[in-house]
This record gives sequence, structure tokens and C-alpha cells, in this order.
Amino acid sequence: MKRWLLSTALIATTFVLSGCTADEILFFNNVTAPTRDALDYDQLNRLRMCESTDNYRAISWSGLYRGGYQFDYRTWNDVASRHFPWLVGIDPADAEPYWQDAMARALFSERGRQPWPVCGRRI
Repeated sequence: MKRWLLSTALIATTFVLSGCTADEILFFNNVTAPTRDALDYDQLNRLRMCESTDNYRAISWSGLYRGGYQFDYRTWNDVASRHFPWLVGIDPADAEPYWQDAMARALFSERGRQPWPVCGRRI
């Protein structure tokens, strides 16, 4: 319960600071609920620090891997199609940080550490 409250408080703070409405916050909270517990904030932070040095706009030297969790387009669109269809076709590096976090949780809930063979060990 304590972890859930902290997670909710962090999400709410992020949305408030980004200028989201109460309806947008409620929407995000509802659609991310099924995978919210897949990774906690500290685990996400460790993964993101390893993958992109905490840079949500990071792009690998090849251009293939993008965003804070270094998604390729195929994986991003595949996960988005099942969890957050409005994110299909969005460049992972252009997605809002809270959506990148939600996508990382959704991918982890499906495949565990496998998509991040090196940095996944830090989770």
C-alpha cells in the first residue's frame, strides 16, 4: 500500500508539473494500472540510468534505439498496440517521460529483463 501511494504521488506530481488536467491524470492512472507494479520507481531509475544515463530523449549512435529505455520502433509499436494504442507510431524519444516509463513497465510485465540483456541485470 505504501509503495502504491508513493507511486501515485510521483505520478500526480509529474502530471501537475506538466500541466495535465485532472481527467488526464485519472485516465493515465486507469490505463497504466495493470502494469504499474511491474517495476517500481527505483528499478525504473536504475534501468534508465544504465540505458540512457537518465535521458528520455536519448538516441543510440545508430539511431535504432530511442528514448530513456532505448526502445526500437518495432518493440515500441508492438507493446503500444497491446497496452497504449495511441502511442503506436510515436518516436519513443519524443514520447513524454511518463509514457516511456509506462511502456517500460508494460514490456517488463510481458518479457521480464530479456529486452535489456545488459542493463536488465541492474533491475
